[in-house]
Amino acid sequence: MSVFTYEALDSAGRKKRGEIEADSERGARQKLKSKQLIVRKLNAIEKHQKGKDSAGQAHLNSSETVLFLQQLATLTEAGMPLIEALSSMAEGMSRQQSRRAVFTIRKKVLEGGALADALRDQHFDEVICNMIAAGEETGQMEAVAARLAQLLEHRQALSQELLSATLYPAIILSFGIVVMLFLMAVVVPKMVAVFERSGGDLPTLTKVVIALSDFLRDHGGWLVVAIAALILGYKLVMRNLSAQEWRDAWLMRLPGISTLLITIDTARFSRTLGMLLSGGVPALAAMLIANQCWSLLPLKALGEDARESLREGESLAVALKKGGYIPTMATQLLAVGEQSGQLDSMLIRIADHYEKEVSRNLKRMLTIAEPLLVMFMAVGVGSLAMAILLPIAEMNQLVK
Repeated sequence: MSVFTYEALDSAGRKKRGEIEADSERGARQKLKSKQLIVRKLNAIEKHQKGKDSAGQAHLNSSETVLFLQQLATLTEAGMPLIEALSSMAEGMSRQQSRRAVFTIRKKVLEGGALADALRDQHFDEVICNMIAAGEETGQMEAVAARLAQLLEHRQALSQELLSATLYPAIILSFGIVVMLFLMAVVVPKMVAVFERSGGDLPTLTKVVIALSDFLRDHGGWLVVAIAALILGYKLVMRNLSAQEWRDAWLMRLPGISTLLITIDTARFSRTLGMLLSGGVPALAAMLIANQCWSLLPLKALGEDARESLREGESLAVALKKGGYIPTMATQLLAVGEQSGQLDSMLIRIADHYEKEVSRNLKRMLTIAEPLLVMFMAVGVGSLAMAILLPIAEMNQLVK
């Protein structure tokens, strides 16, 4: 099968552009003719032109990946063959890169390859590839795809909550800083000229504001360069593993922040491991994949040590308890799950609990941050206003 781009006219004379899959150019023309389209241009997508776009990377974003898995579960459960299901899913994609990615997956499956290998070639998440491989081996593709879609939906929901908790305060803070910089750079210099002509001693607050305004106007460009250099330097330093370990260890000592980060990592690890185990992935392979979910390096090292302990026959709950980072309730529930033989469902239950806890903590932090940011803006803008109004008031007293 090849993919062709076409330009055609419909029965009303309107231009239509798109892509179509066919065995040959003649087959593509026949398909377009059956859709009552008059072909004007038809070109095959060459591999050397689209190699980077179609074969090297997956062009499905997070929402499209969830949709892909949901459709895969629905169509295969309905009894549709995998090749036809992939064709239907590709035609339903809204973006050209997404369609090409699914067409590439279909082509590799049609050539005899496994769906998991085709997804891996498109750089899908390793969790998805391993669970799909387990689904192919056990014949439970639709159930595995449905679990994966649920897993990605939970990940997206958690990411959206984190984004919402940080975006709103960041917007308020940025707006307040922009307002104060505008006043310092535009309004204050004009008022300084008036104060200088009137003479007299200025209030201390006004002198401080004028000094800051002069500094911003004289060295503002260098200040921007310095901030950009600091950000670039931080990114370069963070390429070093030792620097990352120091940063993560420091974050895990911060009160409040450390608890939130550990809770987020625990929920993510638990859900991923639970989904992998319920999908039929062997325990050691599931641990290897789930350990990629840790964002903090000390927790990742703990997960790797736990995997080695699990290889030697030790309990997962005992191994994760050694570091002292994982919440006590999580390790207790893990022990119960291991004893009852329901570790996968217990891991999902742990993930549900801690995701709800993260949501509550984020809402609590946002509730506290909003009035603090408003107070910060009020103090900053109010100080600037006082620095401008105090000399004016003194000038009025002198006139009287």
